[in-house]
Amino acid sequence: MIINSKLLELKNSCYAFFQNKFENTACCKIFNKIEEIILLFIGITLLASTFMQSEHIAVFALIVVLLTFLKLLVKKGAKVVITGFDAALIIYFLICLISTVNSTLLPQSLHGFLKTVVYILYYFSAANYFQTNQSKIKYVLFFISLLCCVEGLIALYQNFAGVEQISTWQDLAYVNPEDAIARAYGTLKPYNPNLLGGYLVCALPCIIGAGAMLLINRHFKSLIAGVVMLLITSLAVFVTGSRGAYLGLGAIAAGFVILVTIIINTDFKTQEKLKSVWHKIVAALCAAFALLLIAVPKITKRILSIFILRGDSSTSFRMNVYNSSWHMFCDNWLLGIGAGNQTFREIYGLYMLTGFDALSTYSVPLEIAVEAGIFALIAFAVFVVWFIIDGYKFITNNDSAVVLADKAIVCAAILTVAGVMMHGMFDTIYFRPQVQFVFWTMIAMASAVIVKNDVRNESGID
Repeated sequence: MIINSKLLELKNSCYAFFQNKFENTACCKIFNKIEEIILLFIGITLLASTFMQSEHIAVFALIVVLLTFLKLLVKKGAKVVITGFDAALIIYFLICLISTVNSTLLPQSLHGFLKTVVYILYYFSAANYFQTNQSKIKYVLFFISLLCCVEGLIALYQNFAGVEQISTWQDLAYVNPEDAIARAYGTLKPYNPNLLGGYLVCALPCIIGAGAMLLINRHFKSLIAGVVMLLITSLAVFVTGSRGAYLGLGAIAAGFVILVTIIINTDFKTQEKLKSVWHKIVAALCAAFALLLIAVPKITKRILSIFILRGDSSTSFRMNVYNSSWHMFCDNWLLGIGAGNQTFREIYGLYMLTGFDALSTYSVPLEIAVEAGIFALIAFAVFVVWFIIDGYKFITNNDSAVVLADKAIVCAAILTVAGVMMHGMFDTIYFRPQVQFVFWTMIAMASAVIVKNDVRNESGID
């Protein structure tokens, strides 16, 4: 659903005013290739996320934002379009701003809030780009898929080479040393297997989306390469040893089965043979997963350690952090303590159990609630749910103008949200820029496709 408001109309009128002023000027001619430059820096931002430090990645993202602002000023016809879930995101952003201003640790909170500013502005910039350049979405999907696969290959190499462990990441009290996973961490900085797991979970749906587009266009040879990339990335998630990433991968797998079933029942409901083949594929996937658990006891024991709870030192540590963070939220439920891990560490010291220091709450919903209060959590939850509902409406649309390739893009974004949010229930890797920029790029691409359909419906075009 596209949001129409007087404020947005005024904003677009201002942009139109400057566009008319700059039309046919030297300034306008200099920026006549600005769309291509924006795409270039979106790609550089995604590439930089795989090996650069956070502050360097942010520079490229800010260039995307700046170029988008210039585009709105000089490119004839450029305007801002806001969806319903965008409105929920804006409300979340405003609540975070109020929380930051209200924080007792304003300098530290402002530092953390500026990260949120970069992420949100990057999202709206990317969405604005893809709304008028939807033909480029498939190339971005393929590019993220390639980056994800390369990280997967590096992770598999690190696992088989027996990479040196940077810190104590696995409780060996209930696991034989031979059954311990040499946890891979890839090239993402700071080196951390949970970060790599979160990145792979976030980017893996791009491979699924790209593969679906290859299948739709009957590029079967390329599809084989896509399946290989998917297998490599899935195995790489397991060798990170990140149990939160395992859960995220499980959410993606379950979501994939559900979404494909929905599309088959929507677009191919009369093709019983296709349904039969799909049921066999689902059975084969379940069998392959069971075989993996039987063949690789290291992975099986790592998964089972999730259910030990207090018996596992890592899980017990997090449960203590959850308890302390919950008390923080209860004392600051309205507006939170302020944004960022610097603010969190200062306040957490008043609540922590001795010996259980932490940089975050290790849970995305709890982190949002602690940092910005209950209303920020509600606004963010509304954003996520609204996006999934709009995505569901889109993929169940029988309109002949809605092509399968567009549905594949939206499905990939829904899977990204499902995987990242499931992982985020037990870790806060979501707040890292490496995950954030892939996450918001996926949402932006899906948003552009949904907006195109909404514009067509409002215009009465068949």
